[in-house]
Amino acid sequence: MKLPMTDKIDLGPTAYESFLAKEALPVIRGYFVEDFRTVQVKPWKRMGALGCYLNLGGQEDTDVYVCEIPPAGQTTPQRHLFEALIYIADGHGATTIWHEAHAKRTFEWSAGAFFAIPLNVSYQHFNASGSMPVRFLAGTNLPHVINLFHNEDFIFQNPFQFRDRFDDDPDFFRRNQQLVTRSWETNLIPDVNGFALDPFPMKGKGIRIMRVGLAESTYGSHIQELPVGSRSTFHRHGPGAVVCVTQGTGFAMMWRDNEPRQRFEIGPGSIYSPGDLMFHAHFNTGNTAMRHFAMRGKSPRYSQSRYRTPLHYMIPFDEEPPEIQQEYLQALADNGTTADVAIFND
Repeated sequence: MKLPMTDKIDLGPTAYESFLAKEALPVIRGYFVEDFRTVQVKPWKRMGALGCYLNLGGQEDTDVYVCEIPPAGQTTPQRHLFEALIYIADGHGATTIWHEAHAKRTFEWSAGAFFAIPLNVSYQHFNASGSMPVRFLAGTNLPHVINLFHNEDFIFQNPFQFRDRFDDDPDFFRRNQQLVTRSWETNLIPDVNGFALDPFPMKGKGIRIMRVGLAESTYGSHIQELPVGSRSTFHRHGPGAVVCVTQGTGFAMMWRDNEPRQRFEIGPGSIYSPGDLMFHAHFNTGNTAMRHFAMRGKSPRYSQSRYRTPLHYMIPFDEEPPEIQQEYLQALADNGTTADVAIFND
């Protein structure tokens, strides 16, 4: 008999759970959100806007929040010792960042932009439209940080300036550099769907990917695209990964050993987060390329180890349950997708 992978011990609320209670916002849990652009948001005192938390995947390494800025509105200035990656879903506006007693730097963005807030800078978001709200998604490692220090004043009121993260350079958000194949460093991606990607054949035929380091963040991310008639291998890793679909339609499938498979229909705005060591794969069933970005708790450059453990692996296509490929082919037929389907590279 296999031992359970986890054994839950109830010691009362974690520091993160206590923090969520004080934020007094809706909290969505589970593994899947059909469209974060339509989830309910409520007044958020700390941010001076509207918001909602998504704590997915049954873990407290990372979380996601949705924030909505009313027309012609702005958020309250913030500063914190946790990482934050931001994806603009709707609207256009600008963000101002600064270190105290130094010049402020402002950059503009519109729907599709993806960027990071440099660690512990002061910042404020502005909605440039007088008629339409801005809605954005932010991935953070807040749960890990607040459980580690369990002191909100230290996290939100710490004056230390990480000058190696943000140095007041007026060209800070114009920096771009490819490190190696499938690895890029930048501080602002204007459009996730238009960002150039490199081939990643080991993940599936025609799949393209780019691992992205944003603003020297230790919070990892990558952008991935599946062409028509393509799907990925099943793979698994540690907890805290969050996937957000930005283009195309399909489904995601995930399961853990000795548990039934779960299937989620996905499209723009869908978010899913596999639990710890939960196998998962992405399937494009539409007639256009499908693209998503994923946020992870650790970046490849700043992780503690650059090697994966034997538990973090991909399942070769010819070793997965054969009914999965048949289910995929049926979904393509149901959607009228006529592209040649091949999961192996020639």
